[in-house]
Amino acid sequence: MRTACLLTLGLACFSAFAQEPRPLVIADGVALPLSGVQVFREALKSWPFSFGQEPGARIVLVDTAGRNIKGMARFNFRSSTLGSREESMGVVHYEVSIQAENGQCRVQVGHIWHTGNHNAPGGGVDIGLIYASQRPQTSIQGISMGTANRLHDDIRGQVQARVAAVMKNFFSAMRRNAGQGQ
Repeated sequence: MRTACLLTLGLACFSAFAQEPRPLVIADGVALPLSGVQVFREALKSWPFSFGQEPGARIVLVDTAGRNIKGMARFNFRSSTLGSREESMGVVHYEVSIQAENGQCRVQVGHIWHTGNHNAPGGGVDIGLIYASQRPQTSIQGISMGTANRLHDDIRGQVQARVAAVMKNFFSAMRRNAGQGQ
């Protein structure tokens, strides 16, 4: 009997954790026939031609020993679904983590956050953290739940497209710098 209760409690806890929304993380990598030090050097040289061109982009950590590069950037957001709402515009911030290893470079973009246009007449609408699927059903001041969900989905789609394009530029620059071509 006690085992059945513990098993039921364990399943209930697992299902509660399994349904918790996960933040959006976008990851990709490229293989290069180079040593880890060379891959790290090519990643640093490729930053200005990709993530470095985003507004407010900057490298915040260069760990030569661990061959890690951490940076952050942002892009201006304009809703494609809520055209008449200046409050829904704003900025999407994200963090970039680059790991150089022997023969490969992995890039991960995460901590993706939307801040609304606070200069709009009605004030800004902050969606906050962007999730991989449905966002938690919490209210956002100034808009309905349905509008918040549509806006979140719009931001997620634009982030995925934007980050994919910037990553493509990053990996292309790495291949070009490494003499591999496209």
